[in-house]
Amino acid sequence: MLRKDGKESIVYWFDATNKEGVDANGVFEGMTTKGEELMRKDPESIVNYLRCYAANRDELIADIKATPRMVVIEKDGREIAISEAASDEIKSQIASII
Repeated sequence: MLRKDGKESIVYWFDATNKEGVDANGVFEGMTTKGEELMRKDPESIVNYLRCYAANRDELIADIKATPRMVVIEKDGREIAISEAASDEIKSQIASII
């Protein structure tokens, strides 16, 4: 997101536990200290796929750079984030409804 102070932020929103019961701490451990153990124990775990993806740093960076930045529009204390690539017309429409 491109903040109004001109700085950029990357924000990830997710539930601590998903519908299958996997919690964020378990994912963290699988991505770091217990990654090899998880690979042996559960080779089809989604976390193993995430580790492989994260290991390919250049692709990850290219994906992040290809993602359109978001611009935060604030009006009367309410905020909304829309794509920086949105047309001026869309930005005006969004601003008029917040």
